[in-house]
Amino acid sequence: MATDIERLVSFEEAYYDQYDYYNLLEYSGHAGGKGRSKREIELNTNRHCPAGHERKIAEKYHNSQMKRRRTKSSSS
Repeated sequence: MATDIERLVSFEEAYYDQYDYYNLLEYSGHAGGKGRSKREIELNTNRHCPAGHERKIAEKYHNSQMKRRRTKSSSS
């Protein structure tokens, strides 16, 4: 008795061609991709940064430095 996966594999081999495999691999079935392929979604996604909010911290530091310079120049 063949399992469901074995039946699915034999079905794919019998009825799928290169274009069906391309569509299965490249395009996902959900609407969140907005017509983009999986490769495009992976390239244009937010990636987890293990060090934390580096950009946010750097921007705060930069803004505080700019504010400090403005207050020095306006007080003198």
